[in-house]
Amino acid sequence: MPPKSDLFKVEEICGAGRGVIASRAIPSGTIVYESGPPAFHVIYSEYRKETCASCFTWNRGRTLPVRENDLNKVFCSVSCRESWMQEQGPIGVAAWEALSNFVRRNQRKVCNEIVHEGDRPSQLSIETRWREAEEQARVVSGPEEENGSTRANQGPGKAARAIIQKVTSKIYPDILSYLLSAHLFRTSHTETWIDEVRSLAMDDKPYRSQNELEAHCNSLPQLASFLAGEHSTDYLIEACEMVAKADNHNAFGLYSGTNEEEREEFMGFAVFPTASYFNHSCRPNLIKTRNGRSWRFETNREIPAGTELCITYLGGAEKELDVLQRRARLQDTWGFQCSCEKCLEEAKVHQPNLD
Repeated sequence: MPPKSDLFKVEEICGAGRGVIASRAIPSGTIVYESGPPAFHVIYSEYRKETCASCFTWNRGRTLPVRENDLNKVFCSVSCRESWMQEQGPIGVAAWEALSNFVRRNQRKVCNEIVHEGDRPSQLSIETRWREAEEQARVVSGPEEENGSTRANQGPGKAARAIIQKVTSKIYPDILSYLLSAHLFRTSHTETWIDEVRSLAMDDKPYRSQNELEAHCNSLPQLASFLAGEHSTDYLIEACEMVAKADNHNAFGLYSGTNEEEREEFMGFAVFPTASYFNHSCRPNLIKTRNGRSWRFETNREIPAGTELCITYLGGAEKELDVLQRRARLQDTWGFQCSCEKCLEEAKVHQPNLD
């Protein structure tokens, strides 16, 4: 479901999908939207001990004081820990503990980076591999009860053990954490998932290499191997497969600073569904500022009615890069050639053949 405001409306933009259009003149310095918390996110392993799991406060390389070692989570305050616990609920807390235990048991198999080799996998190979992963997850999780949950306290059979052994040669904790975050959101916020996450622009070929596809697909039966009880295998499968498709065009980087001028450390990334409707411009008319778990979008100049409201995807780098460099970076990361006002102007003046 698109964001709603009396200041703007969401419309189809020729060649750019959906965009946010000013419904009336908006003065400079106006906060036009605040996103609320993400649907799913990941804080990279190297920053997990120094970043609050609730509000994303970074402690500049120092471990935060409030720790939940069994969950592999830290917090900047007791109130943040209590807020996070309440948000996750008993099922979510137990799932994070199960993930932490799984990673500890397989510590020798942990990998932190994916080596990208060869061409990007085709859409057909992606679909085929995910159907295999789905079947593996169903075998590993075992039969479901009538309410969709899996049977707890039932050890894996011979076929399940063979699959678990096959798919656990490499463990990617960051991918597992990201997928589990999506699954728990899918489980606890069903209507929001249907209305907002499923409505996002999807990328059917999001993986940069076969290795990346394998890492994601193997993570699905890995999760299924330790999630049981009230966890629906159908929800888990949908969440895991949709995450990469959704985040490729919609994820926001989580940096230690709160705005474009304070991007010290790249700590992770997150999907804020309603904030994903703002398109890119190399001459943005909105400034985005992270306020804990929410993004705030504020006009940096007066906006006439009918003007598209845009942010920058380049995090301030658009100020130093020329049109060729900007277009190359946007094409490589987000898969489009920028045709914003600034790029068209520079292409005509400096590179007449580029427009």
